[in-house]
Amino acid sequence: MRNLAERFIHHPITEMSVVVLIVAWVFALIGEESLQDPATRVVLSHFSIALNLVFVVELSLRFWVAPVKGRFFRDYWLDLVAVLPFELLVTLEQLQHDPGQTLPPLAALRLLRLLRLLRVGTAIRRSAGELAIVAMISLCFVLGAAMFLHEQNIAVGGATDTLAFEGLAGGPRLTDFAWFSVFTFVGGEPIGAEPNSDLGRLVSLALMVGGMTLFGMFIGAVSASMTTAFSRRMEVSAMERIDQMTDHLVICGWNLAGPTMLQELFATRERPRSVVVITEHAEKPDGLDVPGAPSEAIQHIHGDYTKIEVLEQVNIQKCAMAILLTDTLVPRSDQDRDARTVLAALTIERLNPEVFCCAELTSWEHAELLRRSGVEEIVVRDWYAGVILGSMSRNWGLAAVLRDILSTSDGNAFNKVDVRASSAGKTIGTLHSELKMSRGLILVALEHDGSDGQRAITVNPPAEQVVARGDVLVVIGPHGHR
Repeated sequence: MRNLAERFIHHPITEMSVVVLIVAWVFALIGEESLQDPATRVVLSHFSIALNLVFVVELSLRFWVAPVKGRFFRDYWLDLVAVLPFELLVTLEQLQHDPGQTLPPLAALRLLRLLRLLRVGTAIRRSAGELAIVAMISLCFVLGAAMFLHEQNIAVGGATDTLAFEGLAGGPRLTDFAWFSVFTFVGGEPIGAEPNSDLGRLVSLALMVGGMTLFGMFIGAVSASMTTAFSRRMEVSAMERIDQMTDHLVICGWNLAGPTMLQELFATRERPRSVVVITEHAEKPDGLDVPGAPSEAIQHIHGDYTKIEVLEQVNIQKCAMAILLTDTLVPRSDQDRDARTVLAALTIERLNPEVFCCAELTSWEHAELLRRSGVEEIVVRDWYAGVILGSMSRNWGLAAVLRDILSTSDGNAFNKVDVRASSAGKTIGTLHSELKMSRGLILVALEHDGSDGQRAITVNPPAEQVVARGDVLVVIGPHGHR
């Protein structure tokens, strides 16, 4: 029975029916307040009492099925206050008063049923957003103030003791108090009447403060909605641009080396045209804003870069380069990080065999598998760091040399030079001298075809080695030189 009651009370039809009954309840209250016919007021009073019993049953069911009773009271305490049977505290004869007679003080407590309008705002919040809550709170303020002032004016026998309206024959009606509440709520000052009693001034002050507060909430809700809408539109536009990208750079994963890597990539004249960074975190990682790089040149995509659909989403089939960083945004072991890097590299090479792929690992354990799969460059960061530290301990001052030639932003840097037809057949010794004298370059390695048909690199090749057309010289030269 409890499960059946839970399904019933949380059913969308039940929720909508409660919303309709709350609205009818409020209209009945307005009718009781504004109509002069005693018989009609009695009917509306009985109708209100019947609806109040329905709401008592509704809230009792919600309390019964609530898994945490304390949370129920936290979420529904305003509703519980609104359904307290204040009508039963006032006799039927007292409700059938003639205009000008004094109402019991408890009659004003009936206005607390307006608090249930907040439940209406909560119900329609999913479709209308935060503005529904702001609208319902504003309606509670305006209606509550108008009906309270109207009732108190009747209780004391005239409007002049609370609000002074001008030019109203026969005394103000409920609609006049409603317009006064609306104008005061929106304008921030009493408009339409002049409060000349402490009660009128207090209600006017409450309306002004409530209006200013809710106006700020309204501006915040509208701003948040517009920001969300623009962000979604920008994300859609970014995705549309990514689908059309070609010869772009795709970076999978992110760590503290990422910002430096991007700075180096955009420090050269051959900077990438566009970069797409894929991470498992929805938030944009730190370091994507590179000085000198256009904001639209670097896009961030949230997804699992080991999945084919995510890689296809960034058009991996037409990218020119893929870099796989050891992702540290998600807590994992080093073995798991390397396994994900290998899986992503294998998938990328299968989707785009022509892509230049560079992968970062935490150990050399899976390096051979990456080489066999077609990954061109493999970096084990900790190994390189250890080698550099060891070299520095043997050769003092080496840090300045490495910092100069490894960075492309200033000083000297590594570059590659294709062997021209005029240079084919020359020896390394001859080329070394020519490059240094004519172009200020230092030849440090030769990339050529090896005996097994694969490309090989010889560091510090012998002076008598002859170069051929198609070979590539690795040189050190001034920054910006090609």
